[in-house]
Amino acid sequence: MSNKKTKKGLYIIPIALILGILPLIAHLKHYETGLETYGTFAYSEYWDVFLYYKSMLFIILATVMVVLIIVSAIIRHDTIKGEKLFIPLGVYALLSFMSAVFSEYSNFSFKGIFEQFESVWVLLGYAIVVYYCYLFISETKHVSTLMLVLSICTVIMLLIGLSQAFSQDFFRSKIGTKLLLPLSMWGNDDANLQFNFPLGRVYLTLYNPNYVGSYVALLSPIFLMLIFAVKKLWCSIICGVIYVGLLLCIMGSSSRAGFIAIGLSLLLLAVIFNKKLVRFLPEVIIVVVLIVGVVYTFNNYSNNQLSARIKSAFDIQKSEYTLKSIETNDNNFVINYNDNSLKFSHRYSEADDNYSIILTDENNESVSYSWDGNLFTTEDERFKKISFFMTRLGDAPIFIVTIDGKEWDFAYIYESYYYYNSAGNWVKMNNAEHIDSMDEYGKTLNGRLYMWSRTLPLLKDNILLGTGPDTFMLAFPNDDYVAKYNAGFENEYITKPHNMYLQIGVQTGILSLICFLVFYFWYFAVSIKLYRKANKSEYLVKIGIGILCGTFGYMVVGLINDSMVVTAPLFWTLLGVGLACNSMIKKSLVSTDGIDNAIKNIEEANKTESEESDKANLEKANA
Repeated sequence: MSNKKTKKGLYIIPIALILGILPLIAHLKHYETGLETYGTFAYSEYWDVFLYYKSMLFIILATVMVVLIIVSAIIRHDTIKGEKLFIPLGVYALLSFMSAVFSEYSNFSFKGIFEQFESVWVLLGYAIVVYYCYLFISETKHVSTLMLVLSICTVIMLLIGLSQAFSQDFFRSKIGTKLLLPLSMWGNDDANLQFNFPLGRVYLTLYNPNYVGSYVALLSPIFLMLIFAVKKLWCSIICGVIYVGLLLCIMGSSSRAGFIAIGLSLLLLAVIFNKKLVRFLPEVIIVVVLIVGVVYTFNNYSNNQLSARIKSAFDIQKSEYTLKSIETNDNNFVINYNDNSLKFSHRYSEADDNYSIILTDENNESVSYSWDGNLFTTEDERFKKISFFMTRLGDAPIFIVTIDGKEWDFAYIYESYYYYNSAGNWVKMNNAEHIDSMDEYGKTLNGRLYMWSRTLPLLKDNILLGTGPDTFMLAFPNDDYVAKYNAGFENEYITKPHNMYLQIGVQTGILSLICFLVFYFWYFAVSIKLYRKANKSEYLVKIGIGILCGTFGYMVVGLINDSMVVTAPLFWTLLGVGLACNSMIKKSLVSTDGIDNAIKNIEEANKTESEESDKANLEKANA
């Protein structure tokens, strides 16, 4: 029996590797983007540090899990169990796979794409790891081992994060840089890494400071509950230090969504404990004082940058754009400026082999212009901030138009007008469908409303299967150059919508999004019901509550963050651990209820027997 338990305990090794090793992976990878044939994209090759190898390791571990499930079922003859809860999860996985198969961009869906690497194999891995955890985590000892592994990994992550928070970024040191570089580049003195974030900004190994918010929102409730779940005082102190470290990291990352998620997770915690929270009043006071103290101290240390960032999150300002759109047609190109239209076309004179510019407005009335020695400028007040000149590229006329200080280049080639983009290609302008009411506030939340205003219209065409896993950047109108310029993304590629739910809806379809939400909120509802009546002094119950609150926080951050391979594997794995905890707690409750019922039945039988005996004695006495 002991040998069987030992063997079963080995099944948690792949889970431990996801929780303990995967988040730490950071290594330079040079790869071909495969995007050079797309007119909007400039790079045929690129470098990655935080995504590619995490994705590969996760796929390998998910594959190992599939093999172990098969081995367990066929060779060891273990019973494969399940619950109705897994039906929407299975449908989500099936729809994701079908979306990849039928995608116009299936090549990227199967191998991953630039700055994402969350291919269909990764999405299938998410479903597999949840079920695997539920299947093989069957003892409290398994959970405690996994929590130990998670704690060790988190401590290492925090050391990296604190080095970044205090402007001593480990990855910018000689040792840290060497760990990121392949061995072949160690002797190259010219090898150098460029960091996109300033010193003092925390990004851990998570690619972007935004995902520190997702990471901390997911883990902080777990370590908060671990403080009171572990028995030894020194273990509680370590968990408390980790909790404080997580708070420091989220403040160093300036992730406003993470703060909101932590607050809502604590509120959920209070709802679960309900009136019983009074029993833990000293602990509650300690936690509140701890959070307030850490936040206050860090805010003072950062010269009130933290409070300024939080205030800016609620600073919603309407944006006024003078340049509304640009159209490239066969006969002209049209600049829509301040609700007026300026149409450019040209006329060729064979006599002197020369081109002349023709300007008209929206009513096809001629717009006069003059030459100041350097540029042509219009003599119409409506277009006074627009200047231009013409040159030639071979036989093609080139128009260089400056609008509000920004240069736009056009050419008449292939019997039509084209725009010259930052990728070095002549392309047609696209004025993408969008939601006007959101577009007016496009720069709000760091430009997220701009992204959402152009992502929401995509949903109506992606109800069943979507565009395919990892294809959002190809579905999003990255060729809407005017909108990108107005929103401040002129030199960037929008690779994700900064909303996990829109991301799922566009890539794998609205139906898959519904399945995902049904699965999570089914787990959420079942867990709330279970933990409201469970004995909250038990270790498994505390861990289960921590995971529930952590995954809830992650879902909240998902409103303005995406699913990324830097954090999503942790979310799905902990979700699986949470389901396993629920299963064990239910069995414990059923067992306890069974014992209670047996005792009650014995007591009732004894009472009945006693009453019958008393009745018989009374009848004898009367006789």
